[in-house]
Amino acid sequence: MGQIMKTYLGIFFLLVTGMVGIGVVTAGIQSANARNYHADVISEIECSNFNDAVVSACCRQAKEAGYDLQVKTMAYDARGHAKIAEVILDYEYAIPVLDLVTDHQVRGFAK
Repeated sequence: MGQIMKTYLGIFFLLVTGMVGIGVVTAGIQSANARNYHADVISEIECSNFNDAVVSACCRQAKEAGYDLQVKTMAYDARGHAKIAEVILDYEYAIPVLDLVTDHQVRGFAK
Protein backbone atom coordinates (compact mmCIF):
# COMPACT_ATOMS: atom_id res chain seq x y z
CA MET A 1 0.00 0.00 0.00
CA GLY A 2 2.82 2.41 0.84
CA GLN A 3 4.54 1.69 -2.45
CA ILE A 4 1.40 2.68 -4.40
CA MET A 5 1.24 6.06 -2.61
CA LYS A 6 4.93 6.72 -3.34
CA THR A 7 4.42 5.85 -6.99
CA TYR A 8 1.44 8.18 -7.41
CA LEU A 9 3.22 10.95 -5.51
CA GLY A 10 6.26 10.55 -7.75
CA ILE A 11 4.09 10.70 -10.89
CA PHE A 12 2.34 13.80 -9.54
CA PHE A 13 5.63 15.63 -8.91
CA LEU A 14 6.90 14.55 -12.32
CA LEU A 15 3.80 16.02 -13.98
CA VAL A 16 4.06 19.27 -12.01
CA THR A 17 7.75 19.60 -12.92
CA GLY A 18 6.92 18.94 -16.58
CA MET A 19 4.15 21.54 -16.62
CA VAL A 20 6.37 24.19 -15.01
CA GLY A 21 9.14 23.36 -17.50
CA ILE A 22 6.74 23.74 -20.42
CA GLY A 23 5.58 27.10 -19.00
CA VAL A 24 9.16 28.38 -18.70
CA VAL A 25 10.00 27.29 -22.25
CA THR A 26 6.82 28.93 -23.58
CA ALA A 27 7.66 32.19 -21.79
CA GLY A 28 11.16 32.07 -23.29
CA ILE A 29 9.68 31.62 -26.76
CA GLN A 30 7.33 34.58 -26.20
CA SER A 31 10.29 36.69 -25.11
CA ALA A 32 12.31 35.69 -28.19
CA ASN A 33 9.33 36.51 -30.42
CA ALA A 34 9.07 39.96 -28.84
CA ARG A 35 12.79 40.64 -29.41
CA ASN A 36 12.49 39.54 -33.04
CA TYR A 37 9.40 41.71 -33.54
CA HIS A 38 11.27 44.66 -32.03
CA ALA A 39 14.20 44.15 -34.40
CA ASP A 40 11.80 43.95 -37.36
CA VAL A 41 10.10 47.21 -36.33
CA ILE A 42 13.46 48.99 -36.03
CA SER A 43 14.46 47.72 -39.46
CA GLU A 44 11.16 48.83 -41.00
CA ILE A 45 11.41 52.30 -39.46
CA GLU A 46 15.00 52.71 -40.65
CA CYS A 47 14.17 51.54 -44.18
CA SER A 48 11.28 54.02 -44.42
CA ASN A 49 13.47 56.97 -43.33
CA PHE A 50 11.32 57.50 -40.22
CA ASN A 51 8.13 57.99 -42.25
CA ASP A 52 5.27 58.94 -39.91
CA ALA A 53 2.78 56.71 -41.72
CA VAL A 54 5.07 53.71 -41.30
CA VAL A 55 5.64 54.47 -37.61
CA SER A 56 1.90 54.75 -36.92
CA ALA A 57 1.27 51.53 -38.90
CA CYS A 58 3.94 49.75 -36.83
CA CYS A 59 2.29 50.96 -33.60
CA ARG A 60 -1.13 49.79 -34.81
CA GLN A 61 0.21 46.38 -35.86
CA ALA A 62 2.01 45.98 -32.54
CA LYS A 63 -1.22 46.63 -30.66
CA GLU A 64 -2.98 44.01 -32.81
CA ALA A 65 -0.17 41.54 -32.00
CA GLY A 66 -0.59 42.15 -28.25
CA TYR A 67 2.38 44.47 -27.75
CA ASP A 68 2.65 48.11 -26.74
CA LEU A 69 5.04 50.02 -29.01
CA GLN A 70 6.37 53.52 -28.39
CA VAL A 71 8.57 55.40 -30.85
CA LYS A 72 10.21 58.57 -29.53
CA THR A 73 12.20 60.76 -31.91
CA MET A 74 15.50 61.74 -30.30
CA ALA A 75 17.44 63.76 -32.91
CA TYR A 76 16.79 65.62 -36.15
CA ASP A 77 18.99 66.54 -39.10
CA ALA A 78 19.46 70.06 -40.50
CA ARG A 79 16.26 69.80 -42.61
CA GLY A 80 14.12 68.83 -39.63
CA HIS A 81 13.84 65.14 -40.52
CA ALA A 82 14.20 62.53 -37.79
CA LYS A 83 17.48 60.66 -37.76
CA ILE A 84 17.41 58.80 -34.40
CA ALA A 85 14.38 57.34 -32.61
CA GLU A 86 14.07 55.26 -29.48
CA VAL A 87 11.85 52.21 -29.98
CA ILE A 88 10.33 50.67 -26.84
CA LEU A 89 8.31 47.45 -27.00
CA ASP A 90 6.36 46.35 -23.92
CA TYR A 91 5.20 42.74 -23.64
CA GLU A 92 3.98 40.31 -21.00
CA TYR A 93 6.24 37.52 -19.74
CA ALA A 94 3.80 34.87 -18.53
CA ILE A 95 4.11 31.44 -16.94
CA PRO A 96 0.45 30.43 -16.58
CA VAL A 97 1.07 27.30 -14.49
CA LEU A 98 2.60 29.42 -11.72
CA ASP A 99 0.12 32.28 -12.34
CA LEU A 100 3.11 34.55 -12.98
CA VAL A 101 2.68 37.51 -15.31
CA THR A 102 5.20 40.35 -15.45
CA ASP A 103 5.70 43.22 -17.85
CA HIS A 104 8.98 43.36 -19.75
CA GLN A 105 10.47 45.86 -22.18
CA VAL A 106 12.78 45.71 -25.15
CA ARG A 107 14.53 48.99 -25.92
CA GLY A 108 16.53 49.97 -28.95
CA PHE A 109 17.38 52.80 -31.31
CA ALA A 110 16.57 53.28 -34.98
CA LYS A 111 19.30 55.25 -36.70
